[in-house]
Amino acid sequence: MNKPAWSGRMSARAERAGRVLLAVGAVVAAAALASVLVLFWYFSLPIDHGSLSNDTTVRGGLLLTEDTVSEGGVVLAAPAGLLLIASCLLFPGYFLTRGRMALSTGTRLGGSVVASYRVLGTRAHLAWIAIAVALWIGLLVVPLASGASGGWPASVEEDARQCIYLLSGIYGGLAAGLAALLGVSLIKKRRFLAMAAARDARLETADPHQRFWRWYAYRWRIDGWLATVGGTLVGASVLALAVVTPPFFGVTLAIGLALVAIAVATCLQFWRAGEAIASAEGFS
Repeated sequence: MNKPAWSGRMSARAERAGRVLLAVGAVVAAAALASVLVLFWYFSLPIDHGSLSNDTTVRGGLLLTEDTVSEGGVVLAAPAGLLLIASCLLFPGYFLTRGRMALSTGTRLGGSVVASYRVLGTRAHLAWIAIAVALWIGLLVVPLASGASGGWPASVEEDARQCIYLLSGIYGGLAAGLAALLGVSLIKKRRFLAMAAARDARLETADPHQRFWRWYAYRWRIDGWLATVGGTLVGASVLALAVVTPPFFGVTLAIGLALVAIAVATCLQFWRAGEAIASAEGFS
């Protein structure tokens, strides 16, 4: 198995900066969730929401051309903007507090910079999965079940009700995708660690020059992308069952489950990449 040589841990100053980034990122992520709940409340108000269908001009810049979008679309995208900001804080914060980085050795295949992380404990991993599932239930399943029984949001006027269901589908679906990603990640990690604990000879004979598995499982984590997309489709499929048609629900669910199944099957083959489970590479 390909093992990089490390130049040392992150400095204490970097770790402190990482904790600050994690704290601020968590606050922004909480604000994103709160903004979804605020939008639920706003769309439920007994007021005229007709202006949401009006178009507004978005000025060009940064290679973007001038265009028009509905005001409702801008409102629905506001939590996504906060989530993007949160990710820009949480990812480097996590790296600075739990990782270390070094230049790749001359004999190593792949990127010029290699990073290694402390493996997240199984209990903490399961806790994050539970949080993601709870968000899916709260943001998507609960509104659909309530509406199906004649309660909110079925009692809201049509335009606002459509916005509520879109909001539920987008962010509830993302929560389901996150749960699937975390689940596949846990399966991959437990499989690899079990092989390491058993001193499985395949880990020592794995060839890092197996370009497909190194590209698929290690460099680009394609199994994680498949799990995220598949989980999002599975999670959002209940919306199709409630507000669209049963056939559309069946197609969406089938595609999502197929992608998750492929992700699970291939994540078990990570050992073929010839790399450590808690490492990544980049280019400088």
